[in-house]
Amino acid sequence: MRSISFLAALGILASACAANSSSSSDTGTTTDSGGKSSSGGASSGGSGGKSSSGGASSGGSGGKSSSGGASSGGSGGKSNSGGASSGGSGGASQPGSIDCTDVSSDTFTIPDQYGWAQISLDNNPNKTYFFIANWWGSPYSGQSETINGLGFTIKSPSSTPSANNNPLGFPTLFIGTYGPKASQGSGLPRQVSSLTSIPTIFSTNADTKGVSNYNAAYDVWFTQSSALVTGSSPGPGGAYLMVWLFMPSDRRPRGTIRSAGSLVKGVSGAWDVWYDDSTNPPCVSYVSISKLSSLEFDLNNFIQDAVENNYGVKSSQYLSIIFAGFEVWGGGDGLQVKKFCANVK
Repeated sequence: MRSISFLAALGILASACAANSSSSSDTGTTTDSGGKSSSGGASSGGSGGKSSSGGASSGGSGGKSSSGGASSGGSGGKSNSGGASSGGSGGASQPGSIDCTDVSSDTFTIPDQYGWAQISLDNNPNKTYFFIANWWGSPYSGQSETINGLGFTIKSPSSTPSANNNPLGFPTLFIGTYGPKASQGSGLPRQVSSLTSIPTIFSTNADTKGVSNYNAAYDVWFTQSSALVTGSSPGPGGAYLMVWLFMPSDRRPRGTIRSAGSLVKGVSGAWDVWYDDSTNPPCVSYVSISKLSSLEFDLNNFIQDAVENNYGVKSSQYLSIIFAGFEVWGGGDGLQVKKFCANVK
């Protein structure tokens, strides 16, 4: 087991599908170079992450797996056949088996605003993950992250919410190539038309937290060609896809609702689909109508749903990066990703 502290990282820009505050307009504004990101699920004015030195990402949130109806009631019961918990906090789908067995015993302390670390696996020497601290917003109060295997815990973030609706940051794990950071053995980039399945796990402690000033989400980037992402976004002709575990009480995705309570083939639960095609690349966000803390599912089900419904993702594009983490607008001390795992097939 290693214990490593990485200082500031290389400076690159990040881009994310910006989310809005509850009082902002339908379409989040974004900025190009120098500042916020344009995709990811951030706050109005663009999100995703600046990065002077370590880059930012923005994560999406994950859907559920298996087919099975939603189970009602309670606060976070688990549905053994893939059903989502409705109403209540912290429901998790428990499909029979998710083929994503990546395990790591690495430990790191990330004390820096833009710190990053590569994470090795115990059971696969040919595959790695990356973590990026990604605190690009203001105020920054010296928060840190403790990385434990394929998870992390946020410590001492600013309790003062962002003054301009943009997230203070998006600490995240990812696979793929993001600027100069390339994880090993990710199977990315991969053309959408050739994807068969993407078993993935995203487990958090969201059931022990409120629903204000943060989300837990996947942010998935698609590029027009197989060229690796080296800039701040997937670029023209690309797309962003996000999956949110829940809707924060005071934040929402960019764009407008195109489908309320939508069912996604092969995925349990119901999802509000937000879409913004006012920018290039466009962004689609799938938001669980009930608060979830954990997801085990096939990400390809959301990707193919977006393709079929013309939500910006195309079969000719290339899946480039899969991020998973927290967008934080304020507070968030103790937020924890217990495990993130993604297996591209």
